[in-house]
Amino acid sequence: MVRIADDFGLGRRHDKVILSLLEAGRLDSTSVMVNEGIDPSDIDRLRELREAGVQVGLHLNLTQAFPKQGPVWPLATLMGVRLPDGVAASLDRQVNEFVALFGSLPDYYDGHQHCHSFPAISPLVTRLPYGPQTWVRVPLPATWAGRWTNLRAGGAKVLAIMAFAARARKVFARAGLRMNVDFSGFLRLDDPTKVRLWLPRLLSAAGPDCLMMLHPGDATDLMQCSGHAPESRAAETEILMESAKA
Repeated sequence: MVRIADDFGLGRRHDKVILSLLEAGRLDSTSVMVNEGIDPSDIDRLRELREAGVQVGLHLNLTQAFPKQGPVWPLATLMGVRLPDGVAASLDRQVNEFVALFGSLPDYYDGHQHCHSFPAISPLVTRLPYGPQTWVRVPLPATWAGRWTNLRAGGAKVLAIMAFAARARKVFARAGLRMNVDFSGFLRLDDPTKVRLWLPRLLSAAGPDCLMMLHPGDATDLMQCSGHAPESRAAETEILMESAKA
């Protein structure tokens, strides 16, 4: 099982929690939302972890606003057939910023709120630069049992995400891109009770080929917790750490 933390770069306390879990071997990877607010010392720590074997991906972001960043768009707009001007340029800019920070292409691509799987965006993802080992994260469990469990854990929105992912997988496959085989980790992050109920179940059900999406962080990080119940992320971190110890 590969344990990937989303949203590195979203908040400073959030970033430090992810770094601590990576350094302790309780996470295997993280994907970065590139922006000017990331602490340079945290980038240095992540570079060192990458040199030690931790995979670092690019968390393509088209919806989360950061200071001094380019335009963002509503989810409904990005899910449409016709994309607004500037989306492709934003993706290219983020790749260039990642290379400037880490000195090479991302180990993999994924997307904030799974935007990289949207029908009009997935073809743009195939045009991004790829190295021999670069891959794309596809948020689709491999089995119907896994899909049902994640649907129960994550709620009705998971249906739409999995439908987009199934279509995107075909687009990525036609382009000859590498992808994860299995996926899990959909949760209602605005509901701490549901996180505590379902995260241990998802972790225990994940097989050796599963990519597990996780959102550890700090409940006092206002940027990270914006729009969510603050204690929900703290609950996930606590459960993740206890599961790792076990």
